[in-house]
Amino acid sequence: MHVRFFNTYEPVTTFFRDLLPYLAERGFTVEVLISIADYRQGGRGKLNEVFEAPNIRVRYLSSLGIQPTGSIKKAGIMLAYIVSCMGKTLLGAATDVNFFLSQPPLFSLWGWVLKKLRRQPYICLVMDIYPDVAVMGGLLPKNGLITRLLSRLNKFALQHADSVVVIGRCMAERVEAMSIALEKVHLIPNWANPEVVFSIPPEDNQLRQELGLNGKFVVLYSGNMGISHDFQDLLDVVHHCQEEIGLHFVFIGAGRRQKEIENYITIHQPKNVCLLPFQPLERLAESLSLGDIHFISLREGFEGLVVPSKFYGALAAGRAVIYQGNIKGEIARIILEEEIGMTIESGETNSLFNAISGYYKNQDQAKTHGERAYQLFKAKYQAKTALAAYANLLHQFQELE
Repeated sequence: MHVRFFNTYEPVTTFFRDLLPYLAERGFTVEVLISIADYRQGGRGKLNEVFEAPNIRVRYLSSLGIQPTGSIKKAGIMLAYIVSCMGKTLLGAATDVNFFLSQPPLFSLWGWVLKKLRRQPYICLVMDIYPDVAVMGGLLPKNGLITRLLSRLNKFALQHADSVVVIGRCMAERVEAMSIALEKVHLIPNWANPEVVFSIPPEDNQLRQELGLNGKFVVLYSGNMGISHDFQDLLDVVHHCQEEIGLHFVFIGAGRRQKEIENYITIHQPKNVCLLPFQPLERLAESLSLGDIHFISLREGFEGLVVPSKFYGALAAGRAVIYQGNIKGEIARIILEEEIGMTIESGETNSLFNAISGYYKNQDQAKTHGERAYQLFKAKYQAKTALAAYANLLHQFQELE
């Protein structure tokens, strides 16, 4: 069975790197169409450099030499990708199933075209819901004509997909509200790979030693710093705790909101904060083990539109999580159900301060919640659980052939 995957860039999650070899080992022939342009600098090699299986093919499409350093340039890369994909899939070799991720936004409409013209079924993996994310990010007006048109097109693409995969219950509720047939919707959460992410004790963590964090209690934010995230309350807490020498805050990642953290550091010159770029894949276990607790945020209104995948890395590292955002979001639900951390509403700076200082003063509680987080990871969020779910979904299409 031949499965073709579409996404502008290699996802920043472990999606392709874990799923493709898993499918190949089970007899699937898999093909990926992605842009030659890098999504970000992070120390990861190209996909075709890590796969040796003959039934995995990664095809890099031209970006016309554009690098994604701004919104207009990213739009140019997506346009080049779309045009190239259309030509290759309409006129080129056939496939058994087309599998669309969320980038470029609404490109899953091309799945409907291929379904009609070439009788190829398609699957949509909803990692972000567009145009809603753009509206919440202030890029589109809420009730504008273009927004309404894009919403209808997105709904059309999902309604006509043969299967729709969502990564959280809150996202499933958003999708089901679009009148998508319930039997089409499959909930498959994101995951972490225990061979890549695992707990490293502080005394064995080389990165912690390099940063001079031995003996410190570390609050870690690791991941994308995009429009759906909020750092203002955390930076207020950082400022309040700047004289507490035993408490340190580490930010790892990049994105649109990175400037907020850089500006804070430039203005206040805090001694208890460091900002690092994304770490190479081979140091991911070290970087995610830096934190004694992990901080994750999601701006109000984004719940169900995105589900922060960084959460699963925190579980794999066996760390308690403080989540700031609406309690209807998937991460907040899991934390409350499993008692593996704390949830704080957006804007509640005092509550966030109390949560962080509470863990700092009672570090045994942080360890207890971290141990529960790791047990939850082993039970529900290891790679093997999600990968088996994707293989089972694709087998259903194989049975229809």
